[in-house]
Amino acid sequence: MTGPVGAGRTRRVFRVLSLTGFVLLASLPIGAALRPAGADTVTDLQAQAATIAHDLVLEQLQVDAAQQQTSVAASQVAADQQAINHLDQQLAADQQSMAQELHVVQAEAIQTYVNSGADSSSGDASLFSGNSAKAQAASEYATLAAGTITSDLAQLHTAQHALEVQQTQLQTRQAQDRADEAKRNAALGQASTAAAQLQSEQALVTGQLAGAVAAQQAAQARAAAAAVASTPKVASHPTTTATIPATTQVTGTSTGGTSTSPPTSAPTAPSSGGTDGDPYPSLPDPALNGFLTCVVQAESGGNYGVVSPNGLYMGAFQFSQSTWNTAAQAAGLGLLVGVPPNLATRAEQDTVAVTLFNLDGQQPWLGDRCSG
Repeated sequence: MTGPVGAGRTRRVFRVLSLTGFVLLASLPIGAALRPAGADTVTDLQAQAATIAHDLVLEQLQVDAAQQQTSVAASQVAADQQAINHLDQQLAADQQSMAQELHVVQAEAIQTYVNSGADSSSGDASLFSGNSAKAQAASEYATLAAGTITSDLAQLHTAQHALEVQQTQLQTRQAQDRADEAKRNAALGQASTAAAQLQSEQALVTGQLAGAVAAQQAAQARAAAAAVASTPKVASHPTTTATIPATTQVTGTSTGGTSTSPPTSAPTAPSSGGTDGDPYPSLPDPALNGFLTCVVQAESGGNYGVVSPNGLYMGAFQFSQSTWNTAAQAAGLGLLVGVPPNLATRAEQDTVAVTLFNLDGQQPWLGDRCSG
């Protein structure tokens, strides 16, 4: 690429997802009564927990979409009000201009009257005294001046009427935008309420699952203890254990004709950083469908290490950090939570993107040319 991704075009906003724990999620209808822990097996509770997790992710996507739509509606209402305020200023200026023009008309009329009687006691006297040309000129001047002012006033009235029509249209549009804003706020409230109910049910199922697991472990411990207690006791006989030289234990070679195997060490947990800093060095790279292949080119030109100019979107799919965290958790890649997407490997980014697509389809990339 020759320049930053996203430069010169409107930035598509990823949904902001927050998930407090993807491990225990279950599909209970909102408001449904939960069965006591003793009535469910651990497997049943785990299935319920998994479905609630999926439902909660989708509901939180709806909450975020509603938040964005509410923000857009509020911005539109504010823009409408700004336009109306501008028109109000124009109307006030036009009314002031009309008042000034009327003042000019009055001044011109007085001046014409004074000028028409300057050389005689009255305009009638000037007519009878033979000064009819001057009287006619004064009359024509007055008519012309009045006509010009009248024309100006007519134009001002026309302009003012056009502004008033535009103002009415803006006020109507603002009323519609306010209604849309109220509708978006109501949708946001409903989505938030549904998400809160799912979170409450998730907490209940989590508690029940913990109790069921503890009860299962206790039962297994009791069964093991009973089995040990019922085993016949066998007299023990002293045994002699040969001492194995340290070198023999390490290398597995034999001394004195006796072969021994090296001791088995305790399993070591996989390193979170792998050999090259990658938490999942053996993760296979999943195939991308046509839509996600398009997204990679549209968002980053195929650059998996790119960061948007504002620093908010990262990697080939231009994830926000919060969206990446949730999708990585959903993909079972918990070690990637908090890792900047552009620092993850191609296989990891592709896996998280495929998981997000499977959860919410094209919704996270709305506004991208691929979703058109």
